[in-house]
Amino acid sequence: MRYLKRVSLFFLLVVLVLWSPVGRLVERAVDAHLACMHRRQLANRNTVLDRWQCRLLYGGIVTLGGLRYPEGAAVIDHYLHGDGRDLQLASDYIRRSPVGRQRLAALPLDRRAVVTLRQREDWRLSYALNPFRLRREAHRVVIYQWIAFDPRPTIRTVLDLGLLRLTVPDGLVHVLHPRPYMARCEWFEESTPTARGVRQR
Repeated sequence: MRYLKRVSLFFLLVVLVLWSPVGRLVERAVDAHLACMHRRQLANRNTVLDRWQCRLLYGGIVTLGGLRYPEGAAVIDHYLHGDGRDLQLASDYIRRSPVGRQRLAALPLDRRAVVTLRQREDWRLSYALNPFRLRREAHRVVIYQWIAFDPRPTIRTVLDLGLLRLTVPDGLVHVLHPRPYMARCEWFEESTPTARGVRQR
């Protein structure tokens, strides 16, 4: 019982620290460290420690992040451990995403669009596909994206960890030599009257 109280007190203190201005200092320190590793990657000078830290980072994203963001975790896992074949993502959440539904409602039949979203619009979708291609057919919707993370330092993704938000350079993943592939998601649905009317014009 005493041990449980000590553990609870420890986690309470950690939460309070991360909630305080100290938490922002932690964020900035981690962001700077990740950016430094990425610069070494761009110069082809990564160390064994860099590779170990990246395995820990992306392993955590896949394992722990998968509990809340399963599509994004699947994309990273296949990028790091796949053989380059297409990945078919489950449509359960993606088809219900408010951002996706909004873009789809404005898209005429037999048309394609490139959809880019701000992460805060839909964190879960942004971790899986952003930007992505959207195609509306008569009774089917197809979403796809070529997964090959941009190595430029200015392209970054925010990891929302609740009490912390870390900014990770997309190109940092290249430390682990991922294999590019095509991610897809599709589902069947009836055409809307508006979409049918657009097609007839």
